[in-house]
Amino acid sequence: MDITIIPLSTLVIMLIAIAISFVNMVINRILITRLCGWNEYRVMQKEISEYRSQLMKATRAKDQKLLTKLKKKETQINKMQTKIMKPQMILMPISFSYIIIWYLFLIPTFGGTPVAYVPGLAPDGIPVVWWYMACSFFFGTLASRIIGTTPIS
Repeated sequence: MDITIIPLSTLVIMLIAIAISFVNMVINRILITRLCGWNEYRVMQKEISEYRSQLMKATRAKDQKLLTKLKKKETQINKMQTKIMKPQMILMPISFSYIIIWYLFLIPTFGGTPVAYVPGLAPDGIPVVWWYMACSFFFGTLASRIIGTTPIS
């Protein structure tokens, strides 16, 4: 293991993950704004979240009256969920196109050699696939919070 190359490769892959994460979230925000309107999207998110919370509460309490009331609203909630999912469904093929980066740059450049070193956790180093996935998940979550596309929970 060549320890001198690890810091550079670690940073390069992190920067690629950051760039892709923020590009995805900006595209997602634009799609949301164009397809359903940002304010309507947030209202629908809140309504769906409240519905799920009430449904869970009623199910746990075995409250048949509330369950019946919520059942009547189920069709409306499903339509909202479908509308909210449309931007994500359009974004999915765009996100998969980033796999080209793997075949054209990351795998040929770094192959199976370790690209990150975490003392105690991964003493032999972390391969490019796992390091990119970890960075992508972390920075994707961070980007969605910063851009504001994370659903209200």
